[in-house]
Amino acid sequence: MDEREAQHIELACRRLSILYARMVDFKTYELVNDIFSEDAFLDAGGPLDGRDRIRRGMERRNPKLRSRHVLTNIFVDVLDATHARGTSYLSLYRHIGDESLEDKPIEFVGPAAVGEYEDEFVQTAEGWRIARRVLHMQFIRPAAFPR
Repeated sequence: MDEREAQHIELACRRLSILYARMVDFKTYELVNDIFSEDAFLDAGGPLDGRDRIRRGMERRNPKLRSRHVLTNIFVDVLDATHARGTSYLSLYRHIGDESLEDKPIEFVGPAAVGEYEDEFVQTAEGWRIARRVLHMQFIRPAAFPR
């Protein structure tokens, strides 16, 4: 694999990481098939196996939840022509309540959590996809996660 191919893979995987954040924040769960492999695994609050379960898990999210996933330090290590792994730092902002249904800013006191995603990416017949994504929280504001 040459340098140009490795850069193409890195860019495709970075894009998947960002698309995941946008899909969750803008509730476009129909994009699950475009970013996850068929047998993907996601653990971002509870383990979900397979693309269908991931989509159903997303669709069960509280409609009054407004979130913004701010990703930084996105690092992708290209292992070979069909596999890569990476990490992305996450600063999570979220609010649950009727205010989330309105089209106006919501007052907040800071991030709900800070952590990182640990990712595995795979080349499939459909293109590059997330094969595994696990969220590791490092800091959390419990009030932002009511039960």
